[in-house]
Amino acid sequence: MTRDQDIAGSNEGRVTGLGSGARGDLDLFDVIALAWSEKGFIALIFALLFAIGVALSLTMLKPSYEARSSLMILQDDNPTPATAGAGGAFTLAQVMQSESQLLSSATVLRRALAEIGPGAVLGAGAGSDATTSALRAMSNSFSLSREPNSTAINASYTADTADRSALVLNAIIDAYLDYREEVLIETGVRGLSVRREQANAAVEDAQAARDAFLLRHDLSNFEIEQQTTDALVGNLTDRVNTSSANRDSALAGAQAIRERLRSVPENIELYVENGVDAVLLDRQSERARLLARYQTGAPAVIALDREIAAIEAFLASGASDGRGQSRTGPNPVRQSLETDLATREANARAEASMLAALEQQLRVNRDEAARLRQLEPEFTRLEQNVVAAEEAAAIVAGQEATASARRSSTLGGADAVRLIDRAMPPLQAKSMKKLGLIAAFVLAAGVALFAGLMRGYWRVYIAAGGIPATTSTRQSAPTSAAEVAAPRHPANDLPADIPILARVAERTA
Repeated sequence: MTRDQDIAGSNEGRVTGLGSGARGDLDLFDVIALAWSEKGFIALIFALLFAIGVALSLTMLKPSYEARSSLMILQDDNPTPATAGAGGAFTLAQVMQSESQLLSSATVLRRALAEIGPGAVLGAGAGSDATTSALRAMSNSFSLSREPNSTAINASYTADTADRSALVLNAIIDAYLDYREEVLIETGVRGLSVRREQANAAVEDAQAARDAFLLRHDLSNFEIEQQTTDALVGNLTDRVNTSSANRDSALAGAQAIRERLRSVPENIELYVENGVDAVLLDRQSERARLLARYQTGAPAVIALDREIAAIEAFLASGASDGRGQSRTGPNPVRQSLETDLATREANARAEASMLAALEQQLRVNRDEAARLRQLEPEFTRLEQNVVAAEEAAAIVAGQEATASARRSSTLGGADAVRLIDRAMPPLQAKSMKKLGLIAAFVLAAGVALFAGLMRGYWRVYIAAGGIPATTSTRQSAPTSAAEVAAPRHPANDLPADIPILARVAERTA
């Protein structure tokens, strides 16, 4: 059976003739023929896509460096790998799984990132959300592996530079060791020691800020000076009131004395002298001499007695008052009042001077008290910072003492990890450029071949309306009914310049 007969038999229900535009199914030879007919177009598309792929591979695919580190997990206080998992509460797989999860936990990554910073992970291109990007990069670039029945964990980290890969991996390992100790001992003594040092530093900083505040405002002890200033203000206020009262009292007394002096004469008569008193005194003296020689009844004595009685009667009648010599002088009462006035005025001046000095001191202390009241909120805040820092330091110190007392006598449970190999900068980089070039070649070839086949299919089958046309059929019409009735296959109707393999007319059954 020939190929034309086979095609005619299989397409008997579908092919009705040349005029209907129907055609048979494509086979491998037809596909090869279509590809060969569009070889120039395929080569052009391939060259263009492959060039783009090569450029992208060379520019975007950067070499990467993978740093490696190894950890050994020990068990049962016996630092030999042979005893790992023997007779313990946990099997080796459980222990290794727990250690792997702890090593790759987000807490370890965050601690490592806090230690080295996002810039060490991302490089100079760290943006505003550097922390999240750095954590994502660390999670994607960090990996763990373990051989079966082995107590060693292999950790690796991939970065764009050798130093960065080793730096980040070592930071992760150190964070894992510290965090592991805290997890297994409940509260890590080392972490508490660091926290205590930080708390003590915070106390020193708070005290330094408070002392700088006191020095800046010329103070030694804010509370004592404020209390002293308030007490001085109260004392000075009392003294000012007392001095003002004394001054007013002295001024009032002086004014009263001045009013009294207006009615007191400056000079007064001191005494008045006349001859009657002298005559009386002489007669009495003479009588005393006569009595020394005579009796009281002697005529001379009797005569003197009558003379003395007459003089006394004259004086008793007041006929001699205001007569004779008189003497005037300063009024002693006025002098006493003037002395008292001078004393009171001096006291008033002294009290006024003291009052002025006390009022000046009171103003100064009131200004100082007002200044201290303005500084009190800031000092209170600084003092509260000192108290809070001291309380926090005391709490951390207590926690450290408690953690030290609760630590196990043997630290085998928390010190069961040995660092076999610390990460070092790798000497060789891994590059994906070769794989990128291969992928670019395959992709470019596939896309170009598909595009060429689609273009050839369109030109030959779609644009031509499904009517096969060759050079011989376009030049001559069919001459017999057999030629008209025989179905045409597209492979036989392609142009003559395609390879002969694609134009094989017949195929054995």
